[in-house]
Amino acid sequence: MSKNIWVLPEIDPADSEVGKLGLGLLAEARNIALKAGGTVTALIFTDRPHDISGLPGRQGISRAYVFQDPIFSSFSVAAYAAALLPRLRQENPWLFIMGNTSLGKELAPHLAVLLETGIVSDCAKIDLSQPEQPKFYRPVYGGQLYQELVFETDKTMLVTMDAKALSPTPPAATVKAKTIVIESNLPADLIKTAHLEYFPADFQTVDIAEADTVVSAGLGAATDELYPLVAELAALVEGAIGTTRPVVDGGKIPRERMIGQTGKTVSPNFYLALGISGATHHTGGIQESGKIVAVNRDPQAPIFQNADAGAVADLHEVLPRLITRIKRAKADGEIL
Repeated sequence: MSKNIWVLPEIDPADSEVGKLGLGLLAEARNIALKAGGTVTALIFTDRPHDISGLPGRQGISRAYVFQDPIFSSFSVAAYAAALLPRLRQENPWLFIMGNTSLGKELAPHLAVLLETGIVSDCAKIDLSQPEQPKFYRPVYGGQLYQELVFETDKTMLVTMDAKALSPTPPAATVKAKTIVIESNLPADLIKTAHLEYFPADFQTVDIAEADTVVSAGLGAATDELYPLVAELAALVEGAIGTTRPVVDGGKIPRERMIGQTGKTVSPNFYLALGISGATHHTGGIQESGKIVAVNRDPQAPIFQNADAGAVADLHEVLPRLITRIKRAKADGEIL
């Protein structure tokens, strides 16, 4: 079987840039093709014509299928599967990877049933030391262990991958890509459900592993006096509240908010560590964060070694002032 790797990077042709997930999936597909000796085909869905002739090539992808149909104005598992199935059966790609997103979680198992093949969901790592029989690893028991899986089939291997397991490295060079537009012409009554609107995730209840902003309270901040201020600050910056193991063990904050080696790994754009000493158990779970800022009154706290910026200060003084400053900035229109 030809080692043709299909990848669904969830690119919206109307956007000027490829998102983090898409970049990571495309980089992973290129890496797999390089190690296994295959080629990559990117899949793009759009509801109207767009000029994307240069997009795949800029990402180092030599071929792209653009599925075009007004029915693709919003995601429908029935429509996507109906468009993909004829090509999948005709070409029988070796591997098909997509994001472990709401789209991927619905589409991948749907295709697995139709193709009578297997699926590895939430894959964290692919071992290609034996390209003819790759090994796939997915976290189990809350990420404390990894399950090893091997496909025993000559049909397409379906895999969904989490953005945190991907490295969005740029391609070594731009290539000349072949873009094939496929007008699906699917019947409108194929879709049995109607998409009404999107609701943004509630920052107060969203899984901290998915949050864009995390305000984390250690023992120095999770006191009866300070924690209400931490919660107020988190609400002001629309941040999910995280914490450390000692705070959870003390019963102050629920376990699902714990960050660290036996908790959750986070990758927010902004991570604020309040009263956190910085034990390796905790810092091991924040390494993928974009910007890390720490506040601790101990100048020797290890958290500062992991922070992009830090302040040696007493939270009793810092938090009220910071809250007042943010409120004033919002009232003045300096921040929205």
